[in-house]
Amino acid sequence: MPVHEPFSQRRPRVSHRIILPAGLGGSRQEPARLAGASNVWREMEDAVPEDVPLPDGSQPGPSHSGSRPVRPALRRRRPRVVALVLGLGVAALVLTVGVVVSERATRIRTTCCLPEPATAAGLARAHWSMLPPSPLGRRSDPILTWTGNELLELGGVRDGVLHRDGAVFNPGRRQWRRIAAMPGSVGLHGAVAVWTGVADHRLFVTNGKVAGLYDPYANRWTTTKLPRPLAGRTLYAPVSTGHDVILAATAAPSGRPGLAVAAYNLARRAWRLITPRLPARHPPGAVSMVATWHRVILWSMWSRSRRTAGGGTIASGVDVLVRHHGAWSVRTGHWPQHRVVGGAAFAQFRILLPPAQFWCGPCPAPFSESPARFADPSSLVLSTIPNSPLVTSPLAQPPIWLWNGNTVLAADASGSSRAAPDGRLGGLAAYDRWSGRWHLLPNAPSRPALAGPPIFAEQQLLVLRLDGGLLALGKRS
Repeated sequence: MPVHEPFSQRRPRVSHRIILPAGLGGSRQEPARLAGASNVWREMEDAVPEDVPLPDGSQPGPSHSGSRPVRPALRRRRPRVVALVLGLGVAALVLTVGVVVSERATRIRTTCCLPEPATAAGLARAHWSMLPPSPLGRRSDPILTWTGNELLELGGVRDGVLHRDGAVFNPGRRQWRRIAAMPGSVGLHGAVAVWTGVADHRLFVTNGKVAGLYDPYANRWTTTKLPRPLAGRTLYAPVSTGHDVILAATAAPSGRPGLAVAAYNLARRAWRLITPRLPARHPPGAVSMVATWHRVILWSMWSRSRRTAGGGTIASGVDVLVRHHGAWSVRTGHWPQHRVVGGAAFAQFRILLPPAQFWCGPCPAPFSESPARFADPSSLVLSTIPNSPLVTSPLAQPPIWLWNGNTVLAADASGSSRAAPDGRLGGLAAYDRWSGRWHLLPNAPSRPALAGPPIFAEQQLLVLRLDGGLLALGKRS
């Protein structure tokens, strides 16, 4: 799923008021303001010296005492100047109305097709329904993404074979359609992917050598080779700023630790390296990123080992780097140093950080999970989200977390087996950010085996089953 970062969490209401002169629907007091122009002319008349000859050539006499003469030229110019002032006023009024109408029109164009995201209370009152099944049939672990108005499914494994075909579902038409064949140079094994956003509307996918970009509107693939420093490395989930796709990689498990970050400009179709300089002696073991309106935030989880006479020691931590206006800066501050950062999602002025386990690099970390948190995208100040009603133990949090700007969704997916490699969908709960309350959601029928995680789709929650069936919680707006 550009732009500025407002100070308020809630969306500001935009209102416009135009004060029109009387006769155009405005206040009756407005003519008094316009009449001020006549007072200006009276002052100019009073400013005429008393020794100015009268029109007949005579000097002012006693008959003119108490009043001052007015030059005819001034009286002749007065209607023209008044007309000019009134004309300028009308022009300014028309310009103001035009700006307001234009602003209103722009607002309509940018919001008419973006319904309010699903709310916790709305999902709690909703019911499950069955949608047409995917033509791709049974498969696990496909790439699933919501394009803004359609669900895109790509790849997946069936009977141990990785497939490369894909399909798109249009909820409005309740129809699936197959997509163009994927280029053979683009790999899907261990691939990472990201939707580029509403401005570019393409799916970016790569597994390390060549990236493919699919446009569902044109039903066309294009490709681009990754920069050499990224080749052969471990890739992490990319992010999109709307004009760039940012891809990060660390060294392969057998290679020397190091970090490489590159940006692919979607308009110019060109790569550039933007690798930040990490703090000394902080070799990265894993990274995670999120893109906000003006920033890209990168968490580098580092560790280093040192042998001692008694065995060895491990030092570890988390570095926080922020890219803003084309430059990186270290913003670690008081960020927690021993918690994994992964699956961060940005929407509506907040970053969701799902529950995370203990981080200490290669050490045998104790099993414990911190609660989910919100992070402010500017200050990186953290606030804890209360435990969901699905939590039976503080050490065991639900594995699925989604965030759409209004609602945090937590879902259980337990019971992984050969019949359900990604588990079966269990209980669901939704957290209302504004009220601070959790809502239990209706359970999906028959605890379906999952093909992949659920997807927020406007005011619906979509669930693709392992057998290709598609479920929806809520109704399309």
